[in-house]
Amino acid sequence: MVCPTGWYLSSGGIKVSGKGYRISLERDELHNYLGGYLPKGAIIYLEGPYSSGKSVLCQRFTYGLLKNLHTVTYISTELTVREFIEQMYSLDFPIASPLLSGSLLYIPVYPLIYKLKPRTDFFKKLLTAHHLYQRDVLVIDTFSSLVENSLKAKEGAFKYLSFLKRLAALGKTIILTVDNDELANPLLLDPFKSASTVYLTLTSREIGGSITKVIKINRYCTAENPIEDTVGFKVSPGVGIIIEITAVG
Repeated sequence: MVCPTGWYLSSGGIKVSGKGYRISLERDELHNYLGGYLPKGAIIYLEGPYSSGKSVLCQRFTYGLLKNLHTVTYISTELTVREFIEQMYSLDFPIASPLLSGSLLYIPVYPLIYKLKPRTDFFKKLLTAHHLYQRDVLVIDTFSSLVENSLKAKEGAFKYLSFLKRLAALGKTIILTVDNDELANPLLLDPFKSASTVYLTLTSREIGGSITKVIKINRYCTAENPIEDTVGFKVSPGVGIIIEITAVG
């Protein structure tokens, strides 16, 4: 997809003005390796196996967005509210003020009780929960887990993709994390991947006796800065993430 400077095609094919949502933090300069910002009106597809860094990258995006005065809704299939707050503070991402002000809305889906309940059509709930889409950016982590626990996954997926395209046309940005190992049919989410403005793959590597997370940039439309093919980073308690410039030469 070729996009003129200052404009880009949303996943719905409609032009939206403006560059994007800033995620810059001086401490790690991640934004400089990922185009300068998150595109506005985009579907961002983050794919990777368990423990590859999808959630921590979403948490870093979220904090960067909040520090740059954007608003975020974060839906999680893994962490309770308390666990999410503890996780963010362990990375030195203080979020008390954004939570209290409403700039950040955190929704835990089923971290404690999902195994005790019958499977539900989560897509239907997502389509009717209008308050989830009032903020600039929506994060669904892990999206594949919601799909796997939907009775009408195939039908719901296509309806929800159409819905997300309409949101993108209005300037909303949606971040979806996907673990294909969670899906009986990984091809089910290929339409979301194809529709994405940004498509990243995450993996973990052992380098020099320590674990480095690696982001492979498969597609990144409308970047303000040059895009690296790969970006390595480590997760450091009390610091957040540390870019590993030489880790993925």
